[in-house]
Amino acid sequence: MTEMPALARAAVRETEDFHAFLRDWLVGALPRTPAAFARMSGVMAPDLRVISPLGTTTELPALLTEFEGLHGALADRAGVFAITVEAPAHVHTVGDCTLVTYEEHHRLAGDRSARLATVLYRAREGTPNGVEWLHVHETWLPGLAPAGGERFPEAR
Repeated sequence: MTEMPALARAAVRETEDFHAFLRDWLVGALPRTPAAFARMSGVMAPDLRVISPLGTTTELPALLTEFEGLHGALADRAGVFAITVEAPAHVHTVGDCTLVTYEEHHRLAGDRSARLATVLYRAREGTPNGVEWLHVHETWLPGLAPAGGERFPEAR
């Protein structure tokens, strides 16, 4: 097996760091300020598109509005909520773009959901890990879709 290219390693670091930020944002461990939220808004490409496990497409402005509004949505459950990134894998790298897959697992008390994500990243200076998110496509892992299939049902 070949070693993962540097750009793909940066993308995996970004994936892990971003999901740590996301967990902290959802439980309200970070302040609800533009500076704190820049950890998300500052790493997304302006033309980012996210395809959810339900097949709906969200573009960046709507995504940022949704997530900004989820600040602290799980504050009362911070001790029992976790987001983990598992099984990151490099798929392909061409030029300044890399394609990575990973499993995103959510745990809230005894409930669990998980999705498989495929993400296209592009190198970008000035971001925490040197990459930006270009495209995300998610699908539920077999047997691990939450009731209703919402993106973050635990935050509702």
